[in-house]
Amino acid sequence: MMEWPRHIPTLTDGVITLRALEPDDVDAVLHTASDPDSIAFTTVPDPYTRQDAVDFVETHSTKVWPGFEVAIADADDALVGTCGLRIRDDESAVTEIGYMVAPWARGRGIATRATRLLIDYSWTIGAYRVALDASTINPASRRVALRCGMTEEGILRSAHLGNGGIRHDVVVYGILRTDPRT
Repeated sequence: MMEWPRHIPTLTDGVITLRALEPDDVDAVLHTASDPDSIAFTTVPDPYTRQDAVDFVETHSTKVWPGFEVAIADADDALVGTCGLRIRDDESAVTEIGYMVAPWARGRGIATRATRLLIDYSWTIGAYRVALDASTINPASRRVALRCGMTEEGILRSAHLGNGGIRHDVVVYGILRTDPRT
């Protein structure tokens, strides 16, 4: 069994910090989730309203079970994305990572850094396996998984129902606690 946190953890690698969402993050969440790529590859409402952003921040600022969402903050503590860690299977000690990076912060390794922090954190709470699913047509997200040492394990056809009722194939990635570190 994993020892799931009772409070949202703060994690850092010295470049980014994963921290609890705060009311000051609402505008950045709104702009990030309103971006066409965010809408295409996630299940955020479309259109994404300011009230959606307020609700997201309020709901996820303290919620930890069955997973948590956190701000990805830069050195100035500005939100450059969000990410989350969820229980996929508590009994088997499997967690799952998801992320969304602000359009102005893409291409800088933000999602890779956040994913590495969440993988390392998963090991500390007793996870045996960490999973990540990425749309087959989202090469940036697929590169994140590979850069973090995850193994491409297969494609699930039409496994993700996206906005507008569009079905997406997803690539399943995983890393085990026993896998060599990259």
